[in-house]
Amino acid sequence: MNIGYIGLGAMGGALARHLLNTHQLTVWDINPEASAAFGKLGATVATSAADLANRCEIILLCMPRSSDVDQVVFGSDGLGLGLREGHLIIDQTSGLPEETQRISTQLAGKGIAMVDAPVSGGVAGAEAGTITIMVSGADADVQKARPVLDAISTNVICCGSKVGDAQAMKLINNMLSAGLRVATLEIVAMGKKMGLSLESMTDVINKGSGRNRTSKVMLNALVQGTKAKSNFAMSLMLKDLNQAIQLGVSCKVPTTITRIARGLLQIGVSTLGEKAQLDQLLGVIESMADTKIADAAPSAQKESVIAGSHAADEGLRVGYVGLGTMGGALARRLLLAQPVTVYDTQAQNVSAMEQDGAVAAADLPALARSSNVIFICVPTSAIVREVIFGENGLAEGLTPGTIIVDQTTGDPSLTRSIALDLEKIGVTLVDAPVSGGPRGAVAGTIAIMCGGPAASYDTVKPILEHISPNLVYCGQTGNGHSAKLINNAVAACNRLLTYEAASLAVRYGLKLSDVADIVNSSTGWNGHSERVLPALSEGRKTADFQLQLMVKDLNLAGRMAIDCGAPMLIASVVTSLYETGANSFGGSANLDAMAGLFEKAGDFSFAGA
Repeated sequence: MNIGYIGLGAMGGALARHLLNTHQLTVWDINPEASAAFGKLGATVATSAADLANRCEIILLCMPRSSDVDQVVFGSDGLGLGLREGHLIIDQTSGLPEETQRISTQLAGKGIAMVDAPVSGGVAGAEAGTITIMVSGADADVQKARPVLDAISTNVICCGSKVGDAQAMKLINNMLSAGLRVATLEIVAMGKKMGLSLESMTDVINKGSGRNRTSKVMLNALVQGTKAKSNFAMSLMLKDLNQAIQLGVSCKVPTTITRIARGLLQIGVSTLGEKAQLDQLLGVIESMADTKIADAAPSAQKESVIAGSHAADEGLRVGYVGLGTMGGALARRLLLAQPVTVYDTQAQNVSAMEQDGAVAAADLPALARSSNVIFICVPTSAIVREVIFGENGLAEGLTPGTIIVDQTTGDPSLTRSIALDLEKIGVTLVDAPVSGGPRGAVAGTIAIMCGGPAASYDTVKPILEHISPNLVYCGQTGNGHSAKLINNAVAACNRLLTYEAASLAVRYGLKLSDVADIVNSSTGWNGHSERVLPALSEGRKTADFQLQLMVKDLNLAGRMAIDCGAPMLIASVVTSLYETGANSFGGSANLDAMAGLFEKAGDFSFAGA
């Protein structure tokens, strides 16, 4: 079968090359050099779009925008002059669903079928033949198109019976992809200004709930001293976000976070020009924050060199203060490996731990006297200070050489202040907050971010490994808390961007199961999309974390941004949305309640979608 392909740019060219080995391929492009290059590879070069239509029964298009498709089909010397009844057009453009539907309707009146089949996964995915192809249209037309699409990629997903559904899906994926890229870079830029290495932040985010395509691919590449090239114009991603926002207007769905991402991309295009690549957004974010995100030299992150010697030689005695949902789960992990003395203001929490084999301390000074490594997991750093230095606190029983391990998600500056006061009595502090939720703590897969003196970290590392092997040493005291706040800020953006994209999908009429399949196999993937999207329509629980705690963490991260002079625009908007959610549903409500905020804003329900 003779197949035609029009639009041989970076993406279209990569897609079309797969057809050279499986079909008779005829090509045309407005750029004669692009067509000529395919001619050298064995393709037939048409003299015009109309000439190509006369030669081919199935024609694929990959244009910059829907207006270009309209021009190629209906313009002077366009496809329309050569199209006949029975022809099939496969539109791989990232276009506007409404425009594509209009073009399809016009063609259908002449007996010409059309499906849309945009792609996601970048030029590298296109070249490898693994790019995600989303296809929608009438079943018979999709079946006719399927062998051609299968020749391009092994990853073809049907996502709707209406022409335009696939393009809507592509816009929704790109909302996530672009939003996550900008949000992650902004937050990491703030972390660099706070003194954290990119290596430690990338490790923390990828082991925690903040993981996404940008952290896995782009940040990892920067850590390795290379750059993950997307070969995608920034102006084209800006176009996709403009179209996503336009679709949101049509569907009456607010796209609050996406509009901020769009604005930042517009700054990039306006300052760097239409030919700027999406990868150059890195420099835009760096300029706005007045920092460099890549590490200037190999990370100073210190590997343990004496891990286990202190534990083996001196028999560390462990105490644990704060046995709430998270602290209790962490303390139970320790109990699996060694004796633990515990204390909590809630008697029932202590009793439950005693039943699991822990030893209850009469009070904080007694726990301090019986332990030389003391873990603390309480709501705030202010409470940590009270636990240590307050009346009848740990300080009354502490002895020089003791190490305190603070697992609170706390304030880095206050943590450093506490550490300085502890130094005066010969006690050191290691901050070691966690990411992954109580379920991760129970499973032993939680990520632990550590800051503090290297020798003290070496001493407690074997004990921390009883909780989880996923340790990241982040440097000086307070850096563990800073890294945790950075992860939580990225994770908060992940969740709300996922809700925003899902809201548009539901209002447009797409199935959330299809959205989950596409997003989680493409560039919109993130740690929350893989949990939230499959669960939304059934109302299943995806988190075990209170809104008020997330608001606290986001406000701490926001204060860090203020202190170091980082804009962090997307995370600031996300913070305001979480604050609205906490005020609407109550601070003790679970993070899953935030779905209701998006349902109310868009006047719809995720249930059954």
